[in-house]
Amino acid sequence: MNHQSDVENNVSFVPDTSVIVNGEFLKYLKKKKQTINRIVLSRVVLAEIEHQANQARTTGVAALEELVALKDFASERMIEIIIDGARPTPNQIKFASSGELDAQIRELAYEHSAILVTADKVQAHIAEIEGLAVVFLKETTEKPRKRIDDYFTEQTMSVHLRERNLPLAKVGTPGNFHLQPTGGSVLEKEEIEELAKEIVERATRDPESFIESDMQGFTVVQLKNMRIIITRPPFSDAMEITAVRPILKRKIEDYNLDRKLLQRIETKSEGILIVGAPGAGKSTFATALAEFYADKGRIVKTFENPRDLQVDDRITQLSGFRGDISSTADLILLMRPDHTVYDELRKNLDFETYADLRLAGIGLIGVIHGTTAIDGVKRFIKRVDLGVIPSIIDTLIFIEDGEIRKVYTLSIKVKLPSGLKERDLSRPVVEVKDFHSHKLEYELYTFGEQIVVTPVQQTHSMNEHVAISRKKIKRILKQYSGVHDFEFKITDSNSITLFVRNSDRAKIIGKSGKTIEKIESALNLNVDVRSYSEMSELNDIDQNNSFDEEAEYVINVYQSKNTIFLVFPDLCVGKDVDIMINGEVIVTLTVGKTAEIKLNINSELGSLFKEAYERGAVISALVR
Repeated sequence: MNHQSDVENNVSFVPDTSVIVNGEFLKYLKKKKQTINRIVLSRVVLAEIEHQANQARTTGVAALEELVALKDFASERMIEIIIDGARPTPNQIKFASSGELDAQIRELAYEHSAILVTADKVQAHIAEIEGLAVVFLKETTEKPRKRIDDYFTEQTMSVHLRERNLPLAKVGTPGNFHLQPTGGSVLEKEEIEELAKEIVERATRDPESFIESDMQGFTVVQLKNMRIIITRPPFSDAMEITAVRPILKRKIEDYNLDRKLLQRIETKSEGILIVGAPGAGKSTFATALAEFYADKGRIVKTFENPRDLQVDDRITQLSGFRGDISSTADLILLMRPDHTVYDELRKNLDFETYADLRLAGIGLIGVIHGTTAIDGVKRFIKRVDLGVIPSIIDTLIFIEDGEIRKVYTLSIKVKLPSGLKERDLSRPVVEVKDFHSHKLEYELYTFGEQIVVTPVQQTHSMNEHVAISRKKIKRILKQYSGVHDFEFKITDSNSITLFVRNSDRAKIIGKSGKTIEKIESALNLNVDVRSYSEMSELNDIDQNNSFDEEAEYVINVYQSKNTIFLVFPDLCVGKDVDIMINGEVIVTLTVGKTAEIKLNINSELGSLFKEAYERGAVISALVR
């Protein structure tokens, strides 16, 4: 660096691996005006390049091509190339980061009284301290013939380049894009190789870019805001480059979240799982959520492999330390952030690490592929204990076409799963409920050695089943026990709680439980017999499952393009009901034979119920 006089008088050069890989050494020689006597290539450099090329790494292939070009250049200029030094062992190559191989290259430069040429700052400084003449080659500004950026427009999401094919691009936005040619000619392998080399060189020089992974047959590069995957044989059947660039950045306000959901995300949710198909907009929403928390004065980190979320400078992006995700997780525990975005969960170790971090008290936002919302939960099954799932996932958000389509909450309770009848089959059941309607939609539980994920029958169907069975229940109870004075409540789609006088309990149960077995068999229901005195203890039973005609019922609500539908239990048919929003009576209407009331969204009443439904208000009815 400060040995210009030595450099000018010396005509022998020893390049290290860095200037061969990035192509700067040959460019430097071509600019030299004085005669160059010799180039000394260390067997260390050749072994490193050979190892990388044999692994089909892009860096190794590019460096190998550079060596060929260097040999041709030396032959034209009558420059002697000397190969010297000991060949390193495989272990020395594997642990090259320790600096031992760099020391061998410096020693070779000393033996030949040659100038060391490097693009490695540490190597340059150490060589200078040891008294060697050094040329440190910085990034050049020479523009290549073609750059990956040239294939992108403002509306391009991704570019797909494959040898012997036209260059293609996905144009549009998540959920609304199409694949089209970019207008170029059929690509030859040489063109893609040149592009790959240019990408790797830029990634090694640009402080905002890095090579995420360079393995046998593929390379993953983060080039500023582009994530680029380069594949080559034997990993793929042909040379291919895929470059993905985010074109849409949204704030949490752009998703029009209702107040109830926004409040849950801000104050209650500590384990959020974002689910969606590839390209659905999961990462875009995760980015918006991360910056929302940062705006609230929270410490936010991201945990990505590779790092491609487009978050602002307030948020630190982390990846696996030397490929070890658990090591980075340990660092996150020491940092104690308020929220961490885990993008994306794929391997078993990802799920185990996610669970460990969440159970340690770290607020997590997980991102996972899935074609439906429940698929996200299914991928945790057998990777973590079933009972742990509600503790690590409390909110499930499904993204489709860039929008939130479904929100679930998860909890666990000991109960008889829907569809089972024997009371001794009660077990811990993970309940998955719709966040806005509180309707139970899925149950997860163990059955033998299997974990069952089952959709739960919709509430209004359950009501219909029990409503038509009321007379039957009365008839069967009288037939088998002689008891006709009773009340009952629905506990789930296949179970009822029967309330009778205390003196009648023995009649219904019968000797050794034989009478109740006959009653349950005739009703095809599980029956829990209790006394009237216990009714007050069960007042917290979901009113939607009660068939006391003086009770308040939660109404099922759904909407189409121009209509909002209010769906009532069958026992409300033909009756006048007070319809309430969060307990406040809004209107009194008569329920028709279909058990539905339709309201035009553009009407005053329809607009009122639509707004209440979208913000997650409780819409209920009281039979008059």
